[in-house]
Amino acid sequence: MKRLFFLIGLVSLMFCSYAQDAARTMKPNYRKIARVVASQNSPYFLDSLQSRYERLDTSLTVDDLRCLYYGGRNMSVSDTWQRYMLLVGRWGRNSRQAGDEWIRYQWLTSAVWSTGDGSRRRPLHVGSVEDAKQVALGYDEVMWFKIKGKRKFSVVPQR
Repeated sequence: MKRLFFLIGLVSLMFCSYAQDAARTMKPNYRKIARVVASQNSPYFLDSLQSRYERLDTSLTVDDLRCLYYGGRNMSVSDTWQRYMLLVGRWGRNSRQAGDEWIRYQWLTSAVWSTGDGSRRRPLHVGSVEDAKQVALGYDEVMWFKIKGKRKFSVVPQR
């Protein structure tokens, strides 16, 4: 009986460690994302991803959201937040419209947080300064922004 419990514990630890590896952060590969969102045969084709995003398809993965945010046209965390606040002002915080926009905001934020952890070695990659500020507002620590290249911004906790 002890061996059975030991075996079950060992198998569960193995699955837990595999789940932790799946949640690792990685820098977005902009060239690859641009290629896969443009290909109509790709599962990451931009038009299909955008329609799934608008329908609030719950089967969207972090990879889908990453391709949508970094390869998408006019995808912005700050614009989504502003639409959410407008809907809250018009319909109230508990309205379905505001709830739908809140889900979209959470999805785009999760795409940004999947690129790094906010440290100096693994900064967050965002599309604009406004998005960096909006992601930082949703974070507990004081953040500062460092421009890195044309499209990327590093968001690093201040020490």
